Amino acid sequence: MTETIFTQQEWLRYSRHIQLPNFGAAGQTKLKQSHVVIVGMGGLGAPVALYLAAAGVGKFTIFDGDTVDETNLQRQVIFNQNDVGHAKALQAKHHMLALNPHIHIDAIPDFFQPKHEALIDQNTSLVLDCTDNFNTRYLINDVCVRQKVAWLYASIHQYSGQCALFTPGHACFRCLFPAPPESAPDCNTAGVIGVLPGLLGLFEANEAIKYLSDLPLELENRLLLFDALKLSVQKIQLAIDPQCFCQTGEKGKFSSPQMCAEVQQQSISVLDFNLHRERANTTVIDVRTEAERLGFNIGGQHIPLQEILTLTDSNNHWEKNRQYICYCQSGSRSEQAAQHLQACGLQAVSLDGGLLAWLKHASKTQMLHP
Repeated sequence: MTETIFTQQEWLRYSRHIQLPNFGAAGQTKLKQSHVVIVGMGGLGAPVALYLAAAGVGKFTIFDGDTVDETNLQRQVIFNQNDVGHAKALQAKHHMLALNPHIHIDAIPDFFQPKHEALIDQNTSLVLDCTDNFNTRYLINDVCVRQKVAWLYASIHQYSGQCALFTPGHACFRCLFPAPPESAPDCNTAGVIGVLPGLLGLFEANEAIKYLSDLPLELENRLLLFDALKLSVQKIQLAIDPQCFCQTGEKGKFSSPQMCAEVQQQSISVLDFNLHRERANTTVIDVRTEAERLGFNIGGQHIPLQEILTLTDSNNHWEKNRQYICYCQSGSRSEQAAQHLQACGLQAVSLDGGLLAWLKHASKTQMLHP
């Protein structure tokens, strides 16, 4: 028996691809010889990693500096309960190899940074952005422009998402977004329906397989807009900006906010919250919606954020010498409420990290003291 590209097991595993018209053995060989970089192992990275591993991409480099959290399991389907607390990159590698042992994976438990630029070069077949912030996307874009490597972008927000394929010689990410949006949404407070990152991740994986196997491309130099509520899909042709970095080689100046904004001021820790909440001069306020309140709460008065924002100095009948502690799901809305109450002359703070932080702390405490 002569030496072959595929082993007996691989040939059987990939038989549905090999039988596929316009794909066949040639397409599967191209997948096996490809090196794909996946940046981010969250909601988008999970389906991308699983489907490309199952499809037979030969080599992966995966980045993620985060650990698996309980809240990830609602949408990051590559992980399970046993992965909570462990490094995403390493756990993702474990599950990808369990799915397909015939592939090679370099797992880097770190966020993609300028120091990693050397890992993307002419031997890289494709880069997939599965992140949630503009900082990393601009970095991926600039590295790929310099190295002349194609990359796939995807983003999600509540019930909608975007996806685009950027290839050398066409418009780049900076042509589409010369600067980050001024009000980048907070992914903690905005929320996301669990299947949406799966859908957008599958768009990315589908386009990746087509790109790597030389099938016709629909997203090259186009932006796909998907609405999960209406089940509508639109595609927009992209145009090169002559003043863009991809044409001039000079980076534009822009601010770079993170998509998942952190609570910065006027907040207290969970420990301080638990310590102060029962004091006689303290009032706890749940600023979430009625539906959230009914779903789960940790006590306190219920005054929705929108009602608090109508409060002014002239109609302020609250106690000036009382401490008000606001909480919401993740801390963003309660921070806004606390700032407004302070502007009205009241003593107010926000629960840092919100109800999610409180729940995590309570869970750890129960594990230590069952």
